Amino acid sequence: MRSGNPTLNESTFQDLGAFSETGMNWVDGAAARSTTMTIQGTAQKTFILLLIAFATAAFTWMKVMNGGAVNFAAAAPWVLGGSIVGLICSLVICFKPTTAPTMAPVYAAAEGLFLGGLSATFENRYPGIVVLATGCTFGTLAALLLAYQSGLIKATENFKLGVFAATGGLALMYLISFAGSQPRRSAESRRARLRLRLSGR
Repeated sequence: MRSGNPTLNESTFQDLGAFSETGMNWVDGAAARSTTMTIQGTAQKTFILLLIAFATAAFTWMKVMNGGAVNFAAAAPWVLGGSIVGLICSLVICFKPTTAPTMAPVYAAAEGLFLGGLSATFENRYPGIVVLATGCTFGTLAALLLAYQSGLIKATENFKLGVFAATGGLALMYLISFAGSQPRRSAESRRARLRLRLSGR
């Protein structure tokens, strides 16, 4: 398939090198083709990136939720900086994949800063929504990484189809639940304003 997208271009994968089996030395594309990446190595590195993102997200979360008082201004520089650095890192990795081993941890840290502050803001507006979503996301990812690394599951076509269907169904359920909660919140807000007006009289 021909594509101008550097992440989808066939030459990217043909010329891309890889780490040697020790994980420390970079080898060129020709030498790399004699070895392949492993599920275990991929799972371990993904788990490390997950921990980095979680740690920086917790940092900006605590900045916003400082002692129970919401203070987005304290985390705003970190959130803005994280979004900019994350965008730059993603572009660098797309156009120069050999930088991925160095840039991936930076990207994970930057995205954690951005998502932590943003999530805390949404949690303040819609209590419970972010804790549930992030808990399910991080928990599912951690469980899948352990399952992949242990060889408990294998990514066959049927398995991928099942994951896609389950993810789509869950996303649809969340969308319907979120959309259905808005009219109820609006009605409750109107009733609260009416009670305030009546009590003022």
